[in-house]
Amino acid sequence: MAGSLVNHIRTAALLLFAAEFWKRLAAGLKVLFATICRLLCRLAKGQRLPSPAQNDCCIQLPPDIYKRADPLLYAQYYLMAQGLAVTWDNPDIDIFDGTLPVTGALQPAHTYRVRVRVWNGSYDAPAVGVGVALSYLSFGAQTISRPIANVAINLGAKGTIDCPAYAEFSWTTPATGGHYCLQAQLSWGDDANPSNNLGQKNVNIAEMRSPAKFVFSVRNEASVVRRFQIEADCYALPKLRPCVPPRGQGRDERTDTPQPRLAESKARWAKALEEQAYGRFPVPDDWLVRIVPRTLLLQPRQLTEIAVEIEPKDSAFRGSKTFNVHVFTIGESGSRTMTGGVTLTATKG
Repeated sequence: MAGSLVNHIRTAALLLFAAEFWKRLAAGLKVLFATICRLLCRLAKGQRLPSPAQNDCCIQLPPDIYKRADPLLYAQYYLMAQGLAVTWDNPDIDIFDGTLPVTGALQPAHTYRVRVRVWNGSYDAPAVGVGVALSYLSFGAQTISRPIANVAINLGAKGTIDCPAYAEFSWTTPATGGHYCLQAQLSWGDDANPSNNLGQKNVNIAEMRSPAKFVFSVRNEASVVRRFQIEADCYALPKLRPCVPPRGQGRDERTDTPQPRLAESKARWAKALEEQAYGRFPVPDDWLVRIVPRTLLLQPRQLTEIAVEIEPKDSAFRGSKTFNVHVFTIGESGSRTMTGGVTLTATKG
């Protein structure tokens, strides 16, 4: 009964989306035809056509007519470019063995179910047929990508019943056991922000046997020699806040009315940068993290291994601790660009 009700609601929502789409399309065509008519009239009267500004278009559709969807997921490279700390344990990519969630090393030649959660940053525009491509890499940074499968999903506007949407995959791991990195890549022809479409899940768990030891690979994908720098932090995703904000938050202080969506979004970004900026989550003083090597030069297409050892200074420690290891390329001017990373969890019973 409940499933039938959900299906009816979903169908109704899709019908509303379709009706709104045709309504906006008709309004857009009306503006287009009106503009063409004005131009033809000027030509008929022998008048010169107006010259558009450089990089401008002759026809400007009003923003209330032309809306663009923004399919997205937790995208580490995009978030780091905004100055935010990241984890490689992607909250939008889940691995299941049957119905049980999987963490740590995967079994060789074993079939898993992978679920990718996709969000929409637009309140106004749904996206029908968003492409979701799943691939895997060997455990590390900038290693070779191998495709798994592609699917298409229908994504509703933000705040609707079809947002988020989910893509499901069946993946049989290679016969060689070990750790693998999953990548999900979204594709949408008219994406408002294509930079937030790539998400990566890369997690390793090891027992601390004084110390916990990890090994992962770094590969130079470029056709020139590149210098790499590797560093660790202890950032973790913060706990979700209540859906209803505390009194006064999300409202204009002068009028006590809800903030416009753009103002609210900017305020949330500013708060995230204040609380979750990269560099605010150093390795605690009571832990030792040894990375060998921390800096290295790699020839084009060269692959090398990085060794990481993690242990608490307190030998009586029991429990687990998670660390993120990030790999950066260093430019000639000293600029840094993140090229990958792994999330490592050391446990001790």
